[in-house]
Amino acid sequence: MLTIERLSKSYGKQQILCEVSFKVGAGEIVGLVGQSGSGKSTIAKCILGLERPDAGQMSWRGRSLAERTVRRTASREIQAVFQDPRSSLNPRWTVRQLLSEPLDNWTPSEEGSARGARLTALLDRVTLSGNLLDRYPHELSTGQCQRLCVARALAPDPALLVLDEPLSALDVSVQARLIELLMELHRSAGIGYLLITHDFAVAGDLCEKIVVLNEGRVVETGHAASILVHPTHTYTQGLLRDVLPPPYTQHEPK
Repeated sequence: MLTIERLSKSYGKQQILCEVSFKVGAGEIVGLVGQSGSGKSTIAKCILGLERPDAGQMSWRGRSLAERTVRRTASREIQAVFQDPRSSLNPRWTVRQLLSEPLDNWTPSEEGSARGARLTALLDRVTLSGNLLDRYPHELSTGQCQRLCVARALAPDPALLVLDEPLSALDVSVQARLIELLMELHRSAGIGYLLITHDFAVAGDLCEKIVVLNEGRVVETGHAASILVHPTHTYTQGLLRDVLPPPYTQHEPK
């Protein structure tokens, strides 16, 4: 569904990405894992059209994202959820307004009771009550705000969600509930995820495939279970020793 081929990006003399390649298939959950500064968020920005790569190809459903019509389609079918939910939400807008904005872009003719029913259904999908529609972000908990961000991303019926560190601003118990929610959405709607994270534990809980990024280069890729138990690259081995208990540290560097 999404194909990244030899993607490169520099800011001035600093190279951020160097020939990065990976794929996200239809309904697949892929984790892009690496330390802070490894280039993960830059990849997300390129995919979402917020940055332009210096070289390489990005394709959506087999067609280049450099084509205007493809980018237009992808802007609906690829949605994002970012790290800090509060900074992602306009504090002057109610929940109703925040959810209505993407719907106004894609289904402008929908009004009245039909629109109200859709908003309530969106909140229900992320286990939030329709009673929140007229509240403001500051009246919600951080966990509720992040679920609201997920609901807003779901509004245009996307095929892929780019999740850029969506759990790092949440406490552990709220993280667990959001992981359960994301897995249920995946099972019920078949939505694919590109999960960007520094946390191998989170990637292990969610992902089918993992792409390991170090200083803008892909150093390892494969099925999540294989990488977590038998990492082959010394960088991956070092990260796993730091963050996960055995059996994930069984494979020691030679």
